[in-house]
Amino acid sequence: MKLAFAVRPDWDVAIDAARDAARRARANGHEVAEVKLDSTALAREVAGAEVAIVFGGDGTMLRAARSLAPLAIPILGVNLGRLGFLAGGSLEELDGLLAEIGAGRFSCEERTLLEAKVRLRDGAATEALALNDVVVARGKEVRSIHVDVKIDGAPFTVYWADGLIVATATGSTAYGMSVGGPLIIPSSRAIMIVPIAPHLSFPNAVVLDVDQTIALEVLDEPARLSLDGQEEHDLHVGDRIEVRRATPVARFVRTATMRPFLTLLRKKILKEEGGPA
Repeated sequence: MKLAFAVRPDWDVAIDAARDAARRARANGHEVAEVKLDSTALAREVAGAEVAIVFGGDGTMLRAARSLAPLAIPILGVNLGRLGFLAGGSLEELDGLLAEIGAGRFSCEERTLLEAKVRLRDGAATEALALNDVVVARGKEVRSIHVDVKIDGAPFTVYWADGLIVATATGSTAYGMSVGGPLIIPSSRAIMIVPIAPHLSFPNAVVLDVDQTIALEVLDEPARLSLDGQEEHDLHVGDRIEVRRATPVARFVRTATMRPFLTLLRKKILKEEGGPA
């Protein structure tokens, strides 16, 4: 079985862990490609891999999802960070997980990605993917901004807030939940809008159907666009961001011995490990 062991290029701990694990995997008969997630030749390097093992924390998993989802390669996270909510496995569990994967005892859970099309007032345009969220927020000045929102081309409302979050179900347990948004089971394909500190604006989160399109127009500046909290761009009055469900999906590997989502939620987010089942 061919596996891709993927790391951030700037994290020596992950690089060392992946190298050691690759040696053991090869000794057990696997073909392993060791790759960097920012490689310009990533598609060629991972060609033929049936699963990508991603070494790092949840931030690395976000990068991996954006990079590998278009290549249709399922991902398994090995947590080397603090939270480990997306990267659900550990180094100690890895050999056992690889044995399950090698025996075909695994499934893939599909997670929705967002596609953000950014159209600047000067005519320039760009596109990007996000697994957690697309956020339009105020810039360096500590004041609210106005953001005009349309849903499927129809006017919805103008928010006056510190910003707006457009999140997937996966992202509902990230920034969206921290500002009072709903928790959505990650296998759901729903998309939600959550305002950040709304001022005299509609304060509730809005959950949308999977195929609806959200258009955001910036009415104040300075403002900032953030994709998964990792890629950021300055925005100006008149800039537009169109957000919809992306065609590719992130595929998360699940084995029988991995902890289910609700168990991880109770332990990592609700801090209720050891409470009643």
